[in-house]
Amino acid sequence: MKFKYSLPYLIYIFVFGVIPVVLTFFFVGVGIKSALSMFSVISPYEVLYNTFYFALFTAVFSVIIGYILAITADITNSRIVYILAILPFTIPFTSSALIWLISLYGGYGWFSYILGLKYDPLYFSKTALTAVSMVSVWSSIPIAFLIILASLRSIPKEIKEASQTDGLTLSQYYLNIAFPYALKGILLAFLMNFVLAMGNFDLPYVMTQGGPGFSTTTLPLAVYDMMFDYSNFAGGAFFAIILAAIASIPAVGIIILIKTKGFKISLPAARIPDKLFKYILYVVTAIVLVFLDFPVYWMVLVALRPPNLDFHYPPILYPKDVTYSYIISAFKASVPYLISSIIIGSGVGLISVFLSAPAAYESSRNSRFWTLMLSIYLYALPSASFVIPIYIYMAKLNLLNTWWSLILASPIFTATYAFWMMFNYYLDLPKVYEEAAEIDGMKNKFLRLILPLSRPFMTASFLLSFIFAWHLLFYPLVLSDTPYNMRFPPYGSETITIFALNAETQGSVNWGLLASSALIAALPVIILSYIGEDYILRGVYSGGVKGV
Repeated sequence: MKFKYSLPYLIYIFVFGVIPVVLTFFFVGVGIKSALSMFSVISPYEVLYNTFYFALFTAVFSVIIGYILAITADITNSRIVYILAILPFTIPFTSSALIWLISLYGGYGWFSYILGLKYDPLYFSKTALTAVSMVSVWSSIPIAFLIILASLRSIPKEIKEASQTDGLTLSQYYLNIAFPYALKGILLAFLMNFVLAMGNFDLPYVMTQGGPGFSTTTLPLAVYDMMFDYSNFAGGAFFAIILAAIASIPAVGIIILIKTKGFKISLPAARIPDKLFKYILYVVTAIVLVFLDFPVYWMVLVALRPPNLDFHYPPILYPKDVTYSYIISAFKASVPYLISSIIIGSGVGLISVFLSAPAAYESSRNSRFWTLMLSIYLYALPSASFVIPIYIYMAKLNLLNTWWSLILASPIFTATYAFWMMFNYYLDLPKVYEEAAEIDGMKNKFLRLILPLSRPFMTASFLLSFIFAWHLLFYPLVLSDTPYNMRFPPYGSETITIFALNAETQGSVNWGLLASSALIAALPVIILSYIGEDYILRGVYSGGVKGV
């Protein structure tokens, strides 16, 4: 049977991916008058401008900075640079937004103080979008760094040795020799960060709720606003299909890029002496690492101090009068949300692994590349493209505000990425193992031979899926209403990101509460990310750069 192992995966991605996208177009067609009425509420042109600005700003600057960090890591082979560079990757977007809310706070936040800003840029329409986009760059740099670093490290050693023999300086090597080899990875990082930023609901929603006015309202926010603020599902579907249509362009670009063999484009490079090149590179890297890591330090610092030290000018940048009261109270209040996140993340991880591994193996062995292309396309589509039909699914099945709604809906993003990663692994797995098993008369080769060989990549798939599910805000916001009720049968499915978000919506600005809630939401994934660091890097490499 050609689809013996692939059928469960294919059924899942059609039910939770393909069909919801098609149904979204149908909802607009049925309610076209209602959909068009939203023009009087939100300007589609402003929303489109905001979305493109946000996505392009994120992709361009994250890739430039990611390339600089990747060069430093490649030259030094420093584990410290690697650890410091990926720190924002471990922080949920909700926590990231809360960290930067108190970093940008006019005159009192560390970042606004360094820039000499006496006002909060989030409060003004002319600066809010750029400020939110900057935070998106901060969150996206690690992805670009990991993909580009993997590309640089995939360059054969003979090429680097030959460049040294020819007397090329480091500047000439990285701009004339390494750049063409890494260009496919650089473009992939750009497209992935572009499409992920297009679908980023969390940062604009948490930081500005789309304001002031609609100055930071992007397409995902417009979908949510139409659904829940204006009860206009057709209007939400209209914005969703615009988002899906636009996101299809970079999604197809990723597919085309993966199929291309490479580029022969190099950058003009001056012959800079290696000592001077390293000095410039290390200074820039140090500045970037401060930008990446100081917000996390600021989060911990604010969470561990009394409120009378928050609104102090200049800001106090060192530990003083340490108190654990906010951390303790936040942890006690977060228990139901933590339980939900752990259960949902584990469920999403297991479903992703056990759907994708058999399907990827069968598809790779049968050269079924259309399954890979469909998976990459669905992975690249923003969650807002699917959300309205998914919401209706769960309402009809009476699964809203249950763990099952999030466990079933979320793997459309994680299982598709896991399939991409596992497909690349199985494509390179020598067939000699299977041939030897056939000679020995082994039955159930996949279960007894292939799965044990796949354990490292299955672990990577599980960890990345768990982290993604932990970071989710949009689906929990749409599909849940209350926290877990702490009894059986379980009811309520709000996750830890909702808990962190609630800290911002409790009225007055309480920095300690914001910081401690952000820390509680981020800390488990930070620990998990560093424990499983090697697996995660392997997963990003196989999914993002393999075949590059």
